[in-house]
Amino acid sequence: MALVTAIDFRLLHLNSSTAGFTYLLLILLLATRSGLPAAIAASFASMLCYDYFFLPPIGKFSILEAQDWVALIVFLITAVTASELSAREQRRADEASARRLEMEQVYEFSRALMIGDDHRGIAAQIAQSIAQVFHIPEVALYDRATDTVHRGGPTTSLLESQLRDAARNESAWSSVSQKTSILPVRFGGRVLGSLGIVGTTLSEAALQAVAQLGAIALERARAQEAANHAEATRQNEQLKATLLDALAHEFKTPLTSIKAAITSILSNQGGDPIERELLTVADEEADRLTTLLTRTIEVARIEAGHVKLSRQSCPVAQLVADAIDQLKRFCEGRDVRVDIPADLPPVDADPGLIALVLRQLLDNALKYASPSASIGISAERLDDNIIVHVSNDGPTIPPEELSSIFQKFYRGRDVRERIPGTGLGLTIAREIVATHGGTLSVSSQPGAGVRFSFTLPVAPVPEAVAA
Repeated sequence: MALVTAIDFRLLHLNSSTAGFTYLLLILLLATRSGLPAAIAASFASMLCYDYFFLPPIGKFSILEAQDWVALIVFLITAVTASELSAREQRRADEASARRLEMEQVYEFSRALMIGDDHRGIAAQIAQSIAQVFHIPEVALYDRATDTVHRGGPTTSLLESQLRDAARNESAWSSVSQKTSILPVRFGGRVLGSLGIVGTTLSEAALQAVAQLGAIALERARAQEAANHAEATRQNEQLKATLLDALAHEFKTPLTSIKAAITSILSNQGGDPIERELLTVADEEADRLTTLLTRTIEVARIEAGHVKLSRQSCPVAQLVADAIDQLKRFCEGRDVRVDIPADLPPVDADPGLIALVLRQLLDNALKYASPSASIGISAERLDDNIIVHVSNDGPTIPPEELSSIFQKFYRGRDVRERIPGTGLGLTIAREIVATHGGTLSVSSQPGAGVRFSFTLPVAPVPEAVAA
């Protein structure tokens, strides 16, 4: 201001109007370069210089003419207003530049998450990437799933309790003076954790964008991990099924030879009674092993997806009658009651496989219920499905065993020593029903016995043939 005054007054000998424009130009430059406070200070300083050097009486802080008062006041108002407008535009330009820089950093952060491959885990990678991309001295990411805090940057002032509280309460917290922000990390309405940042003044929009990108990265990593686990499980099950099928076939050939040899020896009359008794035991155990291998092969084929359904329209009453006929020897002397409505529509199923399901459930009831217990087979329609029930009023299944009864090789604690079995029959039945698109369930209440129920789709009605 002193330099401009010296040039205008000493060198150029400018009049008041021209000098006023030079002061205004200087004030605008100061507003642009140094901000509004400096421009306002320059406005008042220029007013004093303008009055002292360019308004009569020259060299005194006094004004004689009214028009000089008007000129001075207009000059001051113009200078302050111009300073404010110039400073406002400069602030807007600075804010736009800062937002552009933030968006560039957000893009760089998202790119780092997409191409990054940090062996320490995705959460640690997120914290480190935020600290590096945004040049932040401290970043802390709390992962709620693992209850761990991952840090980025050289400082560690954020407390784990603060991060846990933010995730638990789903609330954000910030301190402008400390340049600290803590906000929850959400994805799809679920809180995955919280993010704490110290030493930066990122805008609210940028903070939310960073938190959302971190949430997406966390969820993507977990989804990928779940997919990898599911694929590994599928391949493991397929390998087990293949090996089981191969071993079962290898065992079946020598068992068939053993069975044939024992049967041939037993067919000869005479012989030591003790030897015949031992051969009879061996024959029964060979039958048991053959049954076990046969069912193992069936389970392996079903789980490997090698079973192809031959669907057709099957009357439920006929399926039940065939199953009872095949177990006729075991049903003799037992109270087996069948209740199939005459108007029940047929089911859309593979008759051979569903007959196997019915035989297994009926055999299960005959085997585990007491000889005096009654066994019931019934069916009913529910919407587009037929529900078949096989029940008995014998001993109930303990509640803690209901969830395990369909597992392979599982047998109840109370019966595994008394009643022979493989523990595969219910597994086979469940898989066959599932292959048909139905479900197999069990219920057991004290005093009500045990009831197995499975669903099958109703057979489609054939279209009428045109005359």
